[in-house]
Order: sequence, then structure tokens, then C-alpha cells
Amino acid sequence: MNGFLGVNLIKNWVIWLTGHSGAGKSTLAKSLEEHFRSMNHRVIRLDSDTLPPSIIKPQAQTWQKKQHLKLENLVFLAKSFYQCETTVVIACVGRFHKWRDQLREEIPDFLEVYLRCPLHVRLSRDLTGKYERNQEYFHFYEEPSRPDLIIDTDRLSPQESLDLISSELYRRESP
Repeated sequence: MNGFLGVNLIKNWVIWLTGHSGAGKSTLAKSLEEHFRSMNHRVIRLDSDTLPPSIIKPQAQTWQKKQHLKLENLVFLAKSFYQCETTVVIACVGRFHKWRDQLREEIPDFLEVYLRCPLHVRLSRDLTGKYERNQEYFHFYEEPSRPDLIIDTDRLSPQESLDLISSELYRRESP
């Protein structure tokens, strides 16, 4: 795997990979985590597919309230790790822009990456039946109003997507 353009990053970042289920968030988050680790950079991946149910599936009366509690938990974790000088890679739909916007306001080194992918491609990637089980909810998603980067994951490979993020981080760290 190529390095971040051969440059070691100085800052710690909070990178939120957002997009519909099946857009490639987990795949790209794993690649980013491996990349940072290969550069001896402290990193943690907060992936809504792999976090413990107590964090990612809180008890609540409604689906919408559960989503807000889940995102509140993720935001708290991301801020905590960032304050400990750790880069945080979030792989989560993040259905409500409120939470992504909150991190943008509170974290100076925040990068929101919108992974855009057409429905027919996402459905073909859905090996776990997530869309079938959650038909009433899977369309609900507040698209980012001002993402730092938009990546069309149906056209770009994971490596090409990683390179785009690398370029953006390098650009932001350059004087």
C-alpha cells in the first residue's frame, strides 16, 4: 500500500466516512487505519458495524431516538480519542447532519468524507440483508451539506479513494 504521498502527517485527525449502507465506509476505514498504523501514527477506527451493541444500539423508544443516541456516543468517543492525540476514523452512516456538524465545530482537524454510491450498486453489495430487514429506514439519510470531500465509490477503487483522502489531508497540513 502506498504511503500518504510519502508524507508523514503531523496532526491527528477525525475523519468521518459518511454515506448510505453499502457505500464502502468499512472497507475504506480499514484501509485508512492500516495506512496510519504503517506510519506509526496513533489511530482508532470507530465502525458502527463492529462497535459493541451497548454503544451502537442504545435502548430507546423510537428508531430515530436510537440513531441520535448512537451518534451522540460516537461523537463523545471521537472527541475523547482526539483529545488523547489519536487520529479517529469513523465509519458510520451518520444519518443526521447535526452530529457531523457538531464535530466539525468542535474539532479543528475534522474531515467529512461523503462516500456517494447509487442504490443499485449498494444493493448488490448488501450481503447481510441490511436493506431487506430495514426497508422503512434505509432511505433516511441527511446528505452532507458541505462535505470536505465527495468520493463516488462506484467509480473509484478503495486505493483510489484512499489516495484522494491522502491528498486532501496533505493539502490541509501543507503551509
